[in-house]
Amino acid sequence: MEELTQDQIEELREDFEFNDGDNDGRIQFAEFAELMALLEADMDQQDCRLGFREIDTDGDGAIEFDEFVAWWTTD
Repeated sequence: MEELTQDQIEELREDFEFNDGDNDGRIQFAEFAELMALLEADMDQQDCRLGFREIDTDGDGAIEFDEFVAWWTTD
């Protein structure tokens, strides 16, 4: 992954916080499913769960900012 600029990090932080509906600093599955719907990803519930688990690399049941950045910036 290429080094991000401060502006890119700030933009990703804004995107993350927008999708963190309950403002707990983590994106829960329901929030992730809403994000996929907003992106018109056309994912069924099972695909959404699989994608969520892939992004949640520490397996704690939520996507933290560092996991979000890693996912969003993956080629």
